[in-house]
Amino acid sequence: MRLKQLRLAQGYSVPQFSKLTNIPVRTIEDIEKRGDCKLSYAKIFAESLGVSIDELAKEEGAVGK
Repeated sequence: MRLKQLRLAQGYSVPQFSKLTNIPVRTIEDIEKRGDCKLSYAKIFAESLGVSIDELAKEEGAVGK
């Protein structure tokens, strides 16, 4: 999952992203550490970052087509 990579590319700190998504800081940190999350969270993250769920779910460091 590329959550941290995409979040940082858009200039969001974890606390800023937490406020944007209404998902607790600790939950975001845990998801970024684990590399997976519930589909409901993935949808919120993708919408907030303006990417598809597929783009979000790519392996860390993956480059799009």
